[in-house]
Amino acid sequence: MTDTDALVFECALDAPPEKVWRALTIPAYLERWLKPAQDLDLAVVTAEENRSLTYRWREAGQGAIVGMEDSFVTFELTPTSDGGTWFRLTHAPMAMPVAANSNIAGPVMLAA
Repeated sequence: MTDTDALVFECALDAPPEKVWRALTIPAYLERWLKPAQDLDLAVVTAEENRSLTYRWREAGQGAIVGMEDSFVTFELTPTSDGGTWFRLTHAPMAMPVAANSNIAGPVMLAA
């Protein structure tokens, strides 16, 4: 998978990686920070404390994109010299939808 298959967001945060980690892993903090939809199911796929975290992101119900219900959201945290965090979020689909004019029978599966 390439970055063109995914949505990538990067920025510097004023908080240390440990504090950002708590915001990503404590459900009450995660809910306040990300404000996930009610029909969103998050499940941890991989975790390296204070460094990286990948959730399986499954949307359901009204507003979900057909064929794109499952994806991976990865948070990468890198300490900065000023005590903050370089934050990288990558939201990548598990399956890319097939174009209407394609000869492929179903979605193309991407390796995780």
